[in-house]
Amino acid sequence: MSYAMNDSPSAPAALHRCREFVGRTTNWLYDHLRCLPRYKLLVLCEKLANRDEFPELSTWHRNPETIPRRLWHRLAPHRLFPLDARRLRRLAPRVLHSHFGYDAVGDVNLTASLGVPWIVSFYGADAYELGRQPEWRDKYGPMFQRATRVLALGPVMAAQLAWLGCPSGKIVIHPLGVDVQTLPSRARVRRPGEPLRVLFAGTFREKKGLIYAVHGVAMARRAGVPIELHLVGDEAGKPGDRETKQSVFADIRRLGLDDIVRSHSFLPFHALIELALRSHVFLAPSVTAADGDAEGTPFLLQQMMATAMPVITTNHSDIPYVFGNLQHLLVSERDSRAIAYLLQGYAETPDRLAVDGMAFRSRICRAFDVHECASRLADVYDTAGSSVEPATLA
Repeated sequence: MSYAMNDSPSAPAALHRCREFVGRTTNWLYDHLRCLPRYKLLVLCEKLANRDEFPELSTWHRNPETIPRRLWHRLAPHRLFPLDARRLRRLAPRVLHSHFGYDAVGDVNLTASLGVPWIVSFYGADAYELGRQPEWRDKYGPMFQRATRVLALGPVMAAQLAWLGCPSGKIVIHPLGVDVQTLPSRARVRRPGEPLRVLFAGTFREKKGLIYAVHGVAMARRAGVPIELHLVGDEAGKPGDRETKQSVFADIRRLGLDDIVRSHSFLPFHALIELALRSHVFLAPSVTAADGDAEGTPFLLQQMMATAMPVITTNHSDIPYVFGNLQHLLVSERDSRAIAYLLQGYAETPDRLAVDGMAFRSRICRAFDVHECASRLADVYDTAGSSVEPATLA
């Protein structure tokens, strides 16, 4: 077992838990962890994905469906599998950090066995959609009581976690950071005769508001804006995704947009950034879905801002927290007309592309640099562990 990032023998270890590492739409977790100072870390997961793009962090992939693990879980459901216990004893983690509330509920036995501070991070649907469901509120209760700290992406999510029953003294607002030092940036320039290239990227899911992006582009086109819409993404298997995708493409045909819409499936990150640097405006018209699903802080939105790209997004969840003093540029949820108005403004006054883009980049550089955010996460680990002594593994 080897450790990337901090390989000092004296550095304390942090064990990170998530179901999949690294998912195509959760690459933000990779950046956030690889920049963590002062700790050597290991990611414990059930599924490895896209390791060719995200190879730096050490991972421990375990399959809970093997016959020996299933038998052990049946015979000793509250004790660690012996092989896991031995590896964790060698690692001797000083802190356990579980990512996503719906996965963290399964880590109660793990944290009890480790006897170390337990950090739990929420990111969106786990707080909002599942928070509407009584059975999940019941599951979260014991987790909130055992957790040392519970991390929220912004003040709106912090209030939601308190409403779900998390003691307010445990809640810490901890945003995700962007690697502004290595992410390329470029002032957007629209040359004469060039269409306004608009980019949407994300899962085809109701909360992403893609249907309102399509309608906004259609309205801008009817107003005379030469425009081109690039859609990057696809359904991802969650109930409702397929219906959202079908509805979006039906409206594209109905509105006569086939000739200006360019559809791409999920792209490798470097290819997505290349496309973004060729585009003029990023659309992220997030909404609260019918089932209560909502964003935390859309990380790709932050990354697009960091590339000096103008973004059009909504007054939704903790997006105003990300925008800070730029909140006046937000539009209301489900307001395609407001989206069209802003697109028309960028087409008619192309100099604003560079001005607004640089303002967005400055906001991310000042408030959401990944190294500063990761350093604050290490501080959370330090303070959480100051009064907790590691226990013997069960």
